[in-house]
Amino acid sequence: MTDALSRRGYSGFQRIDSGGQANVYKSVKNGRDYAIKVVHIEDPNSQKLDDDLKRELQIVNNLKHPNCIHIEELFRTRTKIYIIMDFAPNGNIGNVIRKNGPLCEWNAKAWFCPVGRALRYLHEHKISHRDIKLDNVLLDAYLNPILTDFGFSRFVVVDPVTGKATLSDTYCGTTSYSAPEVLKHTPYEPFPADIWSMGVLLFIMLNQTYPFDRHDKEAMISKQLAKQYAFQEDIEARLTAEAKELVALMLEPSPPKRPSIVTLCQHGWFPVVLSEADQPRGSN
Repeated sequence: MTDALSRRGYSGFQRIDSGGQANVYKSVKNGRDYAIKVVHIEDPNSQKLDDDLKRELQIVNNLKHPNCIHIEELFRTRTKIYIIMDFAPNGNIGNVIRKNGPLCEWNAKAWFCPVGRALRYLHEHKISHRDIKLDNVLLDAYLNPILTDFGFSRFVVVDPVTGKATLSDTYCGTTSYSAPEVLKHTPYEPFPADIWSMGVLLFIMLNQTYPFDRHDKEAMISKQLAKQYAFQEDIEARLTAEAKELVALMLEPSPPKRPSIVTLCQHGWFPVVLSEADQPRGSN
């Protein structure tokens, strides 16, 4: 591992996370800190792997939004994939909540709304993230939320006449954040599925727990379809009506009834943002 990275000028490797087939390391190049995700390749001859990597490379190399991760390099050897990105010194929101408990509504808004605007940027560029979760929202040096991990992302083809998106039959992502149509393995529109994941994201920010028991898939789907979720009583008593309404809109079991990301960002719970402040990184 170190040989491939050292040849590119990286040094001082320190493992900071691991899971599945990947490890994440902190490294330094030219005095700047980077996070390097190293993914082990089980089948080096897999054409699908090459296609997936090309798609991810195409997506991440063109992201220009202040709340989307910046990728410095992405390359592969025969047995590993290397994704070099900006280092986020404050970890991810998932770890913050696991350590400190639920966020107050003001703090949740400060982190959720920029992620919503990042997702709006993706959807406007016909990209679905497909793995939105708290562990995929990093916090930079200034505690700004940064959406990361585009390994499951895909371009979405939208019919210019009907406005309907091509359905996806790849049932990926994280179960506890997945929409009922994804869990049921029925072809689904990726954009509404992202909106559902955003609903789970906000619920956990405010309540710390998941809205649905993720340990029994069938029971989870049943409760999703029946809208059987509840905030802790003391938390619900403190929440504004707008916050609860926003969660309900996103955790709508019928995909066509969920708001688009544009409608979501226009909800009264979102603060008004001057257009200049919401421009993607590098824009004029």
